[in-house]
Amino acid sequence: MSELITEDLSKYVIDQLTQQGLSVQTEAASYRPDLPEDITQIQDEDLMVLYTQFIAYSDFLNTQLACAIIDEKELERRIGVAEASAMITLGSGTKTTVTAMKATMEADDEIKELKIKHLQKYAYRKMLETLSANTERHSAVCS
Repeated sequence: MSELITEDLSKYVIDQLTQQGLSVQTEAASYRPDLPEDITQIQDEDLMVLYTQFIAYSDFLNTQLACAIIDEKELERRIGVAEASAMITLGSGTKTTVTAMKATMEADDEIKELKIKHLQKYAYRKMLETLSANTERHSAVCS
């Protein structure tokens, strides 16, 4: 079983939805089902069970994707704030070109770390998008 991975902002949103009585699937009911090589060999009842499993997994996966998008956006905001703070600090007092300030910002440890985290979040989101699309296609085969 998988549990929803949330950070500050996506956790806040999930909590808000829960307070409103809007149910959010925070755990996968099961692992992603496998699509059989020959789906024509499955009886109608078993096919509906398989379809239901794909839909349940898709619901969880899409909720996780939404959380990943929200958390990636929040990290982009944090990067923007860090860069703005660095520009203000670097620009005060001395005459420094914008190019030099940007180069200095890129070397800043905090900004470098935030950008590495952003790349990780981006990659995670892209993989979730792929998994979500694959699951949707598999469920379509069952319907």
